[in-house]
Amino acid sequence: MNSRQNVAEPSGRETSGISISPWQPTILIAEDSADAREMMQLLLETKGYQVITAENGIHAFEMAVRNRPDALLLDLSLPKLDGLSVTRNLRLNPNFKNVPIIVISGHDPNRYRQAAKDAGCDEYFLKPIDFDRLQLVLDRMVSRERHALVKSA
Repeated sequence: MNSRQNVAEPSGRETSGISISPWQPTILIAEDSADAREMMQLLLETKGYQVITAENGIHAFEMAVRNRPDALLLDLSLPKLDGLSVTRNLRLNPNFKNVPIIVISGHDPNRYRQAAKDAGCDEYFLKPIDFDRLQLVLDRMVSRERHALVKSA
């Protein structure tokens, strides 16, 4: 008996073969506030993202290296290693050259936006986060084509 079956691709076409699961981008959220971290995780998961989390900068760096997420959301004021230091350290790794890094912060963007850019951050979001805008930015930054390019690096 043949275990192959027809499955629908994301394009709606059917194909014979092994089941194809749709690609889900993975986002790493590094936020020291458990409530904020859980709220962001829930909202992103409802938008179809896989989410991994970290509560401090060292954990964020380790989780990023271990999991190679498609994008990172980093609080600027993480304990143990701040978000800008995490960004600088990740940018030294060739695997993170093109991975989008977004700062999420309650700090005045006029004071910290340039430092974030200089560290290698791609975007700066002021808390409370506008999740509609965040989703637009993530959708632009984390595409299937970009995922393939980043993962092959």
